[in-house]
Amino acid sequence: MKPFTFEELQKILELKDTELTTDELIFNSVITSVEKQLGFSLEDKNYNEIQTVRDCVVYTDNDNITEMVNIIDMNTKLRVPNCVIDGRRIFLLDTKLEGHVLFINYNAGFMPLTFPADLKEAITKLFIIKKNDFIKKQNNADSTTVELPADIQTVINFYKRKSL
Repeated sequence: MKPFTFEELQKILELKDTELTTDELIFNSVITSVEKQLGFSLEDKNYNEIQTVRDCVVYTDNDNITEMVNIIDMNTKLRVPNCVIDGRRIFLLDTKLEGHVLFINYNAGFMPLTFPADLKEAITKLFIIKKNDFIKKQNNADSTTVELPADIQTVINFYKRKSL
């Protein structure tokens, strides 16, 4: 499920019906470029990882865990029953798991209700900038590169650092 859809952007900006195809392409381009800059997908997806327990903690590769589907102890082939999730960290309550290898299946990403407002605002502003640039290029204006304003770059950098 996409956390921020074109239909939602269309309502926010009251986009014209005659330009929807072009606007949707620009929106998809903006989402792709933001995800590339962030280094992760905004959409809630399923991930599988194999991690080793150190100090009764396991660290996942992805932030924003929405659901822990399953954790299997690969040493005993048994399901790990009790843990506490804090961001990327999974605290295991059973000290016997120390040094064990775990198979972790979880969902991570943003949901529509958990999508950060500042990131949504940055994507909306970037859409407007790219659409204006597209219109300028359509009118045979001199080709220029789109510079990200400092406020948009600050928001993207914040979420990029948060995922490191």
